[in-house]
Amino acid sequence: MSAKDEIHRLETELELRKQDLREDADRINQKFQETRAQLSPTNLVEHNALLFCGLALLLGFVLGSLGVPVKKIGKPAARAMLTTAGKRAATRALRRK
Repeated sequence: MSAKDEIHRLETELELRKQDLREDADRINQKFQETRAQLSPTNLVEHNALLFCGLALLLGFVLGSLGVPVKKIGKPAARAMLTTAGKRAATRALRRK
């Protein structure tokens, strides 16, 4: 086999492997997007709403029976959640423009 034939064969093989790599990368990206969507907090709460309600109820009973000052804990937590929600809403509004 001549050097030109060997070079041509190697270039062809390289192109085929590049194409396979692109296809694999596309499949991996697709799977990543699907998994990310499945594990999003919104999706988890949406599909497990009753579970989260039950956990919140149980947590309320436990905290109430232990005499934990919920107001002292709840206010900073609510403030942090509202601040985060506001920042995300502002970010989304700016991205849409």
